[in-house]
Amino acid sequence: MSLTVPVRHGLPPELQLLLHGGHRCLLVYRTPGTSAEFAVRGILLDVLRRGQVDYLQLAGGCELRLDWLVAVNGHRLAA
Repeated sequence: MSLTVPVRHGLPPELQLLLHGGHRCLLVYRTPGTSAEFAVRGILLDVLRRGQVDYLQLAGGCELRLDWLVAVNGHRLAA
């Protein structure tokens, strides 16, 4: 069983502003080994860590690996 703990330090400013704000956001991500980008729209609830991996937790139960994230609400994140 892996431990899940909240993580907030070191987040891009775009994500810090959205945490617990209750606003819908557009998250664009890219999975390793592909150049295709995918998007998900939702309300950001928290950032969690399992093992050495950080995840964005969205309302409705969706989770997205933080290291796959490439843009938030149209703002590209630094690589």
